[in-house]
Amino acid sequence: MKILEILKNEEATVEEIANRTGMNIPQVKRLLLRLLSQGKIESLERNGKLVWKAKEKDEAEEKFKYI
Repeated sequence: MKILEILKNEEATVEEIANRTGMNIPQVKRLLLRLLSQGKIESLERNGKLVWKAKEKDEAEEKFKYI
């Protein structure tokens, strides 16, 4: 939940997330991959670095998620 709260407000690298949460990098990577597979976050490249952010909800996706 800590990771998701951070990513709802800003983009962050694995290292930044680890520093802010007090978790080690392998732990953070594992949790990021889990959140990614659940469709809650996404990754992108900024200035040659991989950053993570909360996934923005798509109106069409929301509309049809229960079908």
